[in-house]
Amino acid sequence: MVFAAPAGVGGRPLSLALPASSSAPFLLRDGGDSPQRGRLRRLTFPRRGGARGDSRGRWNCHITRCAGEANVVTEDDTANVSADAAADKAADAIGDGADVLESLNPDNADSVAWIKQQPLPYPSDALEPYISKETVAQHWGVHQHMHVDRLNGMIGGSEWERMSIGQMMLASFNEGREPPHAPFFHAAQVWNHDFYWRSMKPGGGGKPPERLLKFINRDFGSYDGMIKQFMDAALTQFGSGWVWLSYKGSKLPHVKSKSPIPSDNYGRLVISKSPNAINPLVWGHSPLLAIDVWEHAYYLDYENRRAEYVSAVLEKLVSWEMVESRLRKAVLRAIERDGHTSPKQRRKQLLSQARSRVGDASTSGEARRRPRSKDQQAPSSVTMVPAGEAVPN
Repeated sequence: MVFAAPAGVGGRPLSLALPASSSAPFLLRDGGDSPQRGRLRRLTFPRRGGARGDSRGRWNCHITRCAGEANVVTEDDTANVSADAAADKAADAIGDGADVLESLNPDNADSVAWIKQQPLPYPSDALEPYISKETVAQHWGVHQHMHVDRLNGMIGGSEWERMSIGQMMLASFNEGREPPHAPFFHAAQVWNHDFYWRSMKPGGGGKPPERLLKFINRDFGSYDGMIKQFMDAALTQFGSGWVWLSYKGSKLPHVKSKSPIPSDNYGRLVISKSPNAINPLVWGHSPLLAIDVWEHAYYLDYENRRAEYVSAVLEKLVSWEMVESRLRKAVLRAIERDGHTSPKQRRKQLLSQARSRVGDASTSGEARRRPRSKDQQAPSSVTMVPAGEAVPN
């Protein structure tokens, strides 16, 4: 076990070097003269050998607390600096591949002592001229950072401290009862903002990929129909809030909201607007795309012209590839929740049920027992997957 001296004097972070094979926990005292400010932090670093061959943990350890992402470097990391930098650059260019919905998924059992400010997936000027560097600096660097700081100040020493941000957000929502528990607003805003930034990319926009477009055409009639509904939701959201494209599964797996969005359609794409910090996870939906319509998201660039801002994001910045990736994962999660069957197995089950119904409709018991000829088989037009659960190919 390694004991580290108090760190962060003058705001400087503490860097620790550990053997590459180390998996032992160590204690880090984050400084301060009073017992309240000088607490011990127990951090465990797994052995190397993750998906990318790198299990470095990063925490910024300051005099009052460990907050953010810190430098803990293993002895043989220097040999991988170039490879890691190239991989990180490529990952950042596409939003890190593993989207925020996955990394902060409520099902993620990983707990954190302190919530950290996630880095942007691109340079702060990469969204210009549609979202300026100045807006990003204020939005990400000031507003979002404020939510991170206030959330950390709120959860220290509480029941929320050992939860992932997704678990914290859903638990503090309080099943839609008024008011939600204290951490909800800041936890949800941290989650929403991370999701928002990764919904965009430089040079985005255009038409969605073919598979996503099939869902859009099925559920909204056309791409233009979906854009119109999205714009209508954005412009009719009174005051601050968010606009979402989500996949609505067939269950509410995490909470039983007192006021879910009314609809009897499951297994479909839906567009919704939410006030303040509410997001579709509390309704059991899987978010695919978010646009922030709080005024600080667009006022420096567009003043009160919200429509121009939302249109610019949809036409020039949205990462449809990321949206499609999130949709694929959302559909798979819904299928697993509904019975742990693969899409192929589900289609076989439904086809078997459809054929059974055709057989039961026969008036002759003898006909039901006699093997059918080819021209007596269930017609090819039989729907193998109900519309509410269909997965376009």
